[in-house]
Amino acid sequence: MLELEGLTRRYGSVVALDDLSFTVPEGRMFGFLGPNGAGKTTTMRTILGLSQPDAGAVRWRRAPVGPDERLRFGYMPEERGLYPKMKVREHITYLAGLHGLSSAEASSATDGWLERLGLDQRRDDNVDTLSQGNQQRVQLAAAVVHEPELLVLDEPFSGLDPVAVDTLADVLWVRSARPRPRPAKPPRPRPDWPAYEWSWSPYPTPALPRVPSGRTTSISPCWNEGRRAGSS
Repeated sequence: MLELEGLTRRYGSVVALDDLSFTVPEGRMFGFLGPNGAGKTTTMRTILGLSQPDAGAVRWRRAPVGPDERLRFGYMPEERGLYPKMKVREHITYLAGLHGLSSAEASSATDGWLERLGLDQRRDDNVDTLSQGNQQRVQLAAAVVHEPELLVLDEPFSGLDPVAVDTLADVLWVRSARPRPRPAKPPRPRPDWPAYEWSWSPYPTPALPRVPSGRTTSISPCWNEGRRAGSS
């Protein structure tokens, strides 16, 4: 179980996280909403140790999260963290090795994910020659190649075509060990959030906290609810 307790993070006079707390059981897909600047990416970066909180704690399986635990995490950032001049297969294998896989394990895992994500024919291409959608697939492969215990995704469907969205949704449902639901119907816009445009995924997230200003205001199931633009 992932536990966030009382996370607070300030950047000068700006409060990015304000006593943020929630828990995520293992085997659960969990998304959270908030407008741009609400602190969603800061929360993810704090979980991964890329940003240090001013107060609060992050625990995984009831233990404080340290370097050893983070080696077993996977992260797919909103901004791609890929080396553009590296070849696709070389890149993913290299990152698998950084997470502790042996050379043979990294090669085998990389080949499996390239085939699964439809990148096998692009394995020897430089990353910067790929389309935006295929680069997103490479980013996903890099995040999951070491079979992480916890997978953190920031705007995972951004820039993907419908086929790639479907592929990514399949990967996520299989990894969460949950039966994939039938696609939901597109929702109507919510009148209580008039200032934001709606985007929608046909494979909604079971649990949905709202983080309007660095603080969780509510958590509710959302099997039939859409996703706000600017949310993660």
